[in-house]
Amino acid sequence: MNKLRVAILGGGGILPSHLEGFRAVADRCEIIAVAEASSSRDEFLRKAIGPEVRIVRDYREALALPNVEAVDILLPHHLHMPATIEAARAGKHVLVEKVMARNVWECDRMIAACEKAGVTLTVCHDRRYHGEWRAVKEIVSSGMLGEIFFWKLDHNQDVAIPKSSWAYWKDGIGGGCLMSCLTHQIDALRWFGGEVEKVSALTVVRPGRMEGEFAAIVAAQMKSGALAELSINWWTRSHRGENRLWYELIQVCGTKGELYRMDGRGVFLRLHEADEAAVARYGEAVTRDFVEIKTEGESGHVGCIREWVDMLLGRGGRVITSGRECRGTVEVAEAAYRSVETERTVALPIRPRRWKPFGMPLEVVGLAVSRTTAKD
Repeated sequence: MNKLRVAILGGGGILPSHLEGFRAVADRCEIIAVAEASSSRDEFLRKAIGPEVRIVRDYREALALPNVEAVDILLPHHLHMPATIEAARAGKHVLVEKVMARNVWECDRMIAACEKAGVTLTVCHDRRYHGEWRAVKEIVSSGMLGEIFFWKLDHNQDVAIPKSSWAYWKDGIGGGCLMSCLTHQIDALRWFGGEVEKVSALTVVRPGRMEGEFAAIVAAQMKSGALAELSINWWTRSHRGENRLWYELIQVCGTKGELYRMDGRGVFLRLHEADEAAVARYGEAVTRDFVEIKTEGESGHVGCIREWVDMLLGRGGRVITSGRECRGTVEVAEAAYRSVETERTVALPIRPRRWKPFGMPLEVVGLAVSRTTAKD
């Protein structure tokens, strides 16, 4: 069987997670080129991928290679749209690391370019492919929690970004931590609980940390009527150490039961009303206390890349993060920013508008590598 031939655009901080995924499909996919602006990464790239991998400095050089069939875009966020559009014009299928783009105006142009060219557009929202997050989805979709009325999703890290990084600047990252990483929680909320009807948000900015916000809270009402509370903090070490809190938390409350998922601990379920099928599956104890739900599956990046490669090879890969699907995640995040700007609750859908530059320095604008300490 012929292998899918892929070029990776960008060799920065998230690359190792993607390489783990490509190693899992090495029997049917080959990385033949990497576009990386900094030669300081060459030794790492050759050790991680192989001595024969072709390394180019500009992602356009990789797109010009006729034997490249698909690209994995790991470039800074401000380059997601132009790189996707150019990849589509070159006839390459696209996988782009989340977040899809800086706003829905850019998302729409990415979708249109790929559909016009007849190539696929997939967003690597890896949480949807992670075993524990899939377990949450399965339980919620089963209906055993009853009518869900409350969601809580948190994201905590300690991220200080130098001004030399594209991620420091609003133009590079698409705003701040809300767009960069709270979109994990926004995307999961939409996947678990349906679409968002309206949002209200608050942010905290400290230029010494980054130009955009380093902390944010979003209150949302779902179309289902449920309430959702989402938060992100990029100035906390609460997720580290023996007595730590969490890196990410999911809490779901329904009329018949509730569950939570905490990284490093697992998924836990408790039912307020006996459900014969659930009791048979999880045991009688689930009606008295939280019971751990055993989960299986690979990491999210491995799962996403496996499904993407198998889809492109016609092997039945099930991709659930298309560009059209993930556009809605960016829309919720952008609506949250408009709530901050106007100090009002913002209803969805919102009208797309072109990105208005904030003034990222020219020496950073074209940077094609990530140097942040953020965990994706």
